[in-house]
Amino acid sequence: VMSISGYGMSPDLSREFPNPTPGSAGIPKSLEAEVLVAPFNDIETSTAIIEQHHNEIGAVIMEAMQRLITPRPGFLKAIRDITKHYDIPLIFDEVVTGFRFSYGGAQKFYGVTPDLCAMGKIVGGGYPLSVIGGRTDIMDYFDDKHLEQGDWVPQLGTLNGNPIAATAGLATLKVLKEKGSYEKLFANGRRLRKSLEGLLNDANIPAKVIGEDCVFDVVFTNDEIVDYRSLQNTDTVKSKLFNKILFDHGIFKSATKHYISLTLTEEDIQTTINAYEDAVSQIS
Repeated sequence: VMSISGYGMSPDLSREFPNPTPGSAGIPKSLEAEVLVAPFNDIETSTAIIEQHHNEIGAVIMEAMQRLITPRPGFLKAIRDITKHYDIPLIFDEVVTGFRFSYGGAQKFYGVTPDLCAMGKIVGGGYPLSVIGGRTDIMDYFDDKHLEQGDWVPQLGTLNGNPIAATAGLATLKVLKEKGSYEKLFANGRRLRKSLEGLLNDANIPAKVIGEDCVFDVVFTNDEIVDYRSLQNTDTVKSKLFNKILFDHGIFKSATKHYISLTLTEEDIQTTINAYEDAVSQIS
């Protein structure tokens, strides 16, 4: 398997690509021989690794937007083209981006279709639900007709088809399908994002607001953010202070992301902007 990310819980950044690093305790060292890691947004290096190891790679797994790092123009297409050329399955992790970026997920948003994708979070409408989607010929292996052929892939789980989660998910998708839903979602996010960018610029604080309008965050740095490694030089002390000040104002966000919601009201947006103003003032 090849992973295009360079992201882990605590990767050894001194190691050259494509050498992997176990990202947490409990991962057997023997698995290092089964994984190659390629850098996100680096067409030349990533395609060279695939070219060199194409006879060994079972699949290429990646996020279309790597955490908060947007793909450079042409990067996703280059990976799609070379994996298709060598008939290597391309798998997108769309747990965050599925139904958030568009009704067709990040693959529709960026115009690049993988062979398989995994989705979660939004698809369950707040309940535990995940989805696997993909090409018919690959998904066919879940059919138990393959049991007798000896190539069946079981997809079993305690919560599979949970009626409450499935009902919540269907209700959520119905709302997202309504005309104007995504326009409103992105407009809410764009307004908050532009407000935050303006405040940081006016205060001359070295910072960049990265991601897409529906999911973004601020990183305190002057450097261009292109992959996981370039995130290592950011000022995490300022990030923690920023999050704490927002929390004190009643703005609850992930430690590393703003997840924008359709339910945000005008009052919610203004409260958030007020919190931004205080946070930027204190950090300044």
